[in-house]
Amino acid sequence: MERIMQSQTLANANKQAYMHGKRVLEINLKHSIIKELQARVAKDPVDKSEKHTMELMYQTVLMESGFVLSDPKDFASRIYGFVKNSLNINLDAALEEEDEVEEIKAESSVQEGADSAKEDDRDIKDDL
Repeated sequence: MERIMQSQTLANANKQAYMHGKRVLEINLKHSIIKELQARVAKDPVDKSEKHTMELMYQTVLMESGFVLSDPKDFASRIYGFVKNSLNINLDAALEEEDEVEEIKAESSVQEGADSAKEDDRDIKDDL
């Protein structure tokens, strides 16, 4: 209902404050992920990787429960960071610049594919 009210054309956020659902996060202390995170925090309380993991888990739970994330770009950057980490890619690695020639070739091949599809459509229409 909260999302429906927010999507209304004349929606006023101040008047809809009562529509926000109360969020409750229940943590299963016996879950293997929670046990491992607790052990890692106990071992090194200064390490921030566990904090990032917990924030990602919290955002995932919100999204899974149907809530809208307040900062989807933060969530996406955490996912990209975890993917880079799992692939052993430096988190600060810069993107490589692509050559313009490759882009032109890709565009021309897409155009050629579209042209051949149009020709196929004309052949089918002629047969009918």
